[in-house]
Amino acid sequence: MTREEALKALAFAGATWFGNSKQHFAFSAYDRLNGWNKLADKWKEEAEEEWDEAEEVLNRLVELGCKPADLQEALKTIEFPFYDDPKQQIEADFQPNAIEEMNQLLKAFDGDYTTQKLIQKWIDGEEAHMAWEAQYLNFINKLGYENFLIAMM
Repeated sequence: MTREEALKALAFAGATWFGNSKQHFAFSAYDRLNGWNKLADKWKEEAEEEWDEAEEVLNRLVELGCKPADLQEALKTIEFPFYDDPKQQIEADFQPNAIEEMNQLLKAFDGDYTTQKLIQKWIDGEEAHMAWEAQYLNFINKLGYENFLIAMM
């Protein structure tokens, strides 16, 4: 991967976190309105973490010589659907391949310790994110969907 491709990939990651943050805030608000407060709290926590990560990406991109327009261009390429159904929210957000993509990004910044350190932090966060989503999907399968929703109240 060339440096330009790596910077575009980093901008894409930032755009993803900005979009996911908005999406997860919406999931949180909707779930809270429906009384699924535990799930709403989890989405809100994720939204705040993703906003912070997006901010870190933007700051790092600027330090590397990119402009905010580079991030805006990346934002144009991603859609963030909103789901009313909590199971759909979790299923749609569960993207284990994101960790492999981030590992590729980590390799692309070989020799750039500062960026690699940030990316590794993000990988660790993504692994935790995938773990709770896998756990919740497992709860749905074991408890049944209605019992899962009751447990989320």
